[in-house]
Amino acid sequence: MEFLENHRRAFLLSGIGICVIAIILTISPGIGSNIVSGGLSYVVTPMQSGLNSAVSWVSGNFSAIANNQHLIVQNRELQAEINRLEFENHRLSLAAEENAMLNAALNMHQQYSHLPTMGARVIAQDPNNWYRSFRIDRGANDGVEPWMPIIADGGLAGVVRYVNPTSSQFVSVLDSRFYAAVTASRTDDFGIATGDISLMQQGLLRMNHIEAHAQIMPGDEILTSTDSSVFPAGLLLGEVQSIHTNPDGLTRHAIIRPAANLANLEMVLVINQVFSDGQTIRDMRRDAE
Repeated sequence: MEFLENHRRAFLLSGIGICVIAIILTISPGIGSNIVSGGLSYVVTPMQSGLNSAVSWVSGNFSAIANNQHLIVQNRELQAEINRLEFENHRLSLAAEENAMLNAALNMHQQYSHLPTMGARVIAQDPNNWYRSFRIDRGANDGVEPWMPIIADGGLAGVVRYVNPTSSQFVSVLDSRFYAAVTASRTDDFGIATGDISLMQQGLLRMNHIEAHAQIMPGDEILTSTDSSVFPAGLLLGEVQSIHTNPDGLTRHAIIRPAANLANLEMVLVINQVFSDGQTIRDMRRDAE
């Protein structure tokens, strides 16, 4: 009782305040509703905002993942198409190369239609890259014999040396074992063409025994001569690059660039006829050994 007595004034004021609030809420329920709603909004709104942000983040990431998977599938499809196109391009390139080789072989056949020839593919070459010798896919079973001439790119490329049943080896015009009687087409100056070790790596050969008064000059074409005992006359050997006088002053020699492109031999023609007699063949074999 003493406590109530001491705090009567406080309780009285509190009661009055509660009554005033009740009257206000009774008279204007919207105000109370707004107050409660405002209180709830104060608590709920940040939670709702955070939830919305979380939902947006998850949705965005799922969308990004879906887009990324689509891009991966699309990239695989594009890569497969690129691979297909590259394969098709490679196939067409091989077909174009094959067609070019066949056209080259046809042109050679037409150029030397007066000679008996057979086509052959180069399947190996001298491993030292000096283009001294080559192996072809024609052999004794095809009628190839030693000392048959080989032509390529419209020019003399070499001569068959060894023959197996299914393949043959020919020495090129750059090999030091090669030689042929030749003549300049413009002047008829005579000489002997032979491979030279010092010139081999440059893709050149020599024409020796040219007379000092010969009119041969750079640019002249060199052909196999009627005096040749191994090759038919008129085969193009190459072109004169330079002329040099020998130390004796009585003879000269020329540097010849072969007409046949020995660095890129793929198809050749074998002139399947031996133009040399047995004695000459034995002499050449002895000189080559």
